[in-house]
Amino acid sequence: MSAWRSLLMSREFTFPFVIFVLIGLSFLGFSSAPLQVAVAVGIWILCVESWQRIREQKWNLDYIAFLALFTAAFFGEWLSGAVLSLMVSVSAALELFGTRRAEKTLRSLFEKIPKEVLIQTTEGTFAKPIQEVAEGEVFIVRTNEMVPLDASLVSDAALLNESNLTGEMEPMEYQSGRYIKSGCVNLGAAITLRARGTFEHSSYRKILTLVEEGKKNQSPLVRLAERSNWIFTLVTLAFALGALFFFDDWERFLAVLVIATPCPLLIAAPVSFLGGLSRAARNGIIIKSPSVLEVLAKTKTLFFDKTGTLTLGEPELKRIEVLDGFYTEKQALNIAASLEWSSLHPIAKTLVKLNGERGGILLTVKDFTEKLGEGISGTIDGKRYRIGKGSAAGTGSGIVSELLHENVPIARFHFDDTLKEDVDELFGYFRTRGYSLGILTGDKRVNAHRIFGRFGIPIYAECSPDKKSALVTREQGAGKLVGMVGDGMNDAPALALADVGIVFSGTENSASIEAADVAILGRDAWKIRDAVHIGRRSYQVARQSIVIGIGLSLIGMIFAFFGYIPPVYGAVLQEVIDVVVIVNALRSTY
Repeated sequence: MSAWRSLLMSREFTFPFVIFVLIGLSFLGFSSAPLQVAVAVGIWILCVESWQRIREQKWNLDYIAFLALFTAAFFGEWLSGAVLSLMVSVSAALELFGTRRAEKTLRSLFEKIPKEVLIQTTEGTFAKPIQEVAEGEVFIVRTNEMVPLDASLVSDAALLNESNLTGEMEPMEYQSGRYIKSGCVNLGAAITLRARGTFEHSSYRKILTLVEEGKKNQSPLVRLAERSNWIFTLVTLAFALGALFFFDDWERFLAVLVIATPCPLLIAAPVSFLGGLSRAARNGIIIKSPSVLEVLAKTKTLFFDKTGTLTLGEPELKRIEVLDGFYTEKQALNIAASLEWSSLHPIAKTLVKLNGERGGILLTVKDFTEKLGEGISGTIDGKRYRIGKGSAAGTGSGIVSELLHENVPIARFHFDDTLKEDVDELFGYFRTRGYSLGILTGDKRVNAHRIFGRFGIPIYAECSPDKKSALVTREQGAGKLVGMVGDGMNDAPALALADVGIVFSGTENSASIEAADVAILGRDAWKIRDAVHIGRRSYQVARQSIVIGIGLSLIGMIFAFFGYIPPVYGAVLQEVIDVVVIVNALRSTY
């Protein structure tokens, strides 16, 4: 009820409220003046709406409503015209409400770009606008800051999170001189880099451009009403002109027009889709536009990102392999967690957290050192330990960390990304219904196939943002509607380009949320199925409502043609038909 209350109290419903009051005043004052004003308001609304559509080169206007209102005004049928104006204003309000909710903005995307860069020179450091940074200038990126420009690393080493660009779970270590793309996040100490190119040509800026162009070039969704309106208009004119030709009766002409004003075509779909939005919200699914529901219903090709979408996106410790019988699993974990305590590496955080959950305490570490490429080392109880990256070859794991004592391995910690619950059922649901599925990931091929190979779904590994977008475009070029499910900055271009983009809102990558059409609260993969199901039901109810509305209007037109329904009663009858259509459309809410 709160959703409907906020809808009816929104500014879009100002005109319907005004017209409703004018109709009430006419009955209280027994004067036609308020009704004349109501008709004028209705004509003005139609003129504004039609002009906006003409500017967009859309010529599918509500011609019947225009003709009916002008005819009612010409013959002084003010009550019929006022009721028709009310109907027109409600339709326009619903349309405007949905359109404003559907507006997409990339403002927050661009706000996340650093406005200034800390430049380093022989004379010191100073801030400089990012657009003014020239190629070759040296700049500093501090801990947890994003690399704003493509650059080469001047510092000895760097630990970077590339998930914004690749979706790869494991942070990457870079040595001096390596090329680093903008959009990465610095996980280690402050680093110094030398700009390679300008901001406008940087990798991060290119991704933003892809997102922006994807939104501009989305295939337009033609409403169900527009596809039926032309035929319905011609049929109505045939009835109305026939009444005038055979009976020479302008009242019958007006009655046919009033009853035939295609309110079911204008209201049924918006009400059904708004009901679908309400139902989705109750299920923790935020759909940014009513028209998205229709696309969800028709889309039969779905691409899924891997990390954070089908998997949890966090390294999970699968097992501890003890190599030295002198140590137990608990002791090995305790030592590793103590060494990793001050590290920002996601694996370090996992070890520290798990050690605490298992009742371990942090040991005192002396002579602590951390070298990228070699790992972390320190002295515990007089013994020198080191933990670093181990080989995953032949282990069946995605990531391996190795704990050593005096360079002798004593334990290995095997990590991997974990599938979300219900992924098996999710794939089964879509495959049994004839959907074409694919997995797009920036992860390495061996890791992707280890996790998803058993499903028999095409896997596109080591995908860059450009490649993901190209795959979406390829399928669209084959005449398919394509859905993209993702959660990272690297997914944003594909999400924007796809006919419908679905994102898990738990991500900190706001770019992906802005680029998507559907945001799922939480991590439940099964809600992808719920979103599609709600879209299909809303679309089916909308179609059914339109058929019912047109059918009843056609019956009413026949009676009006033969003179059984005068214009005033026709306007009231049309409102009854509207109520029937709306009540049926509201079924999509449940």
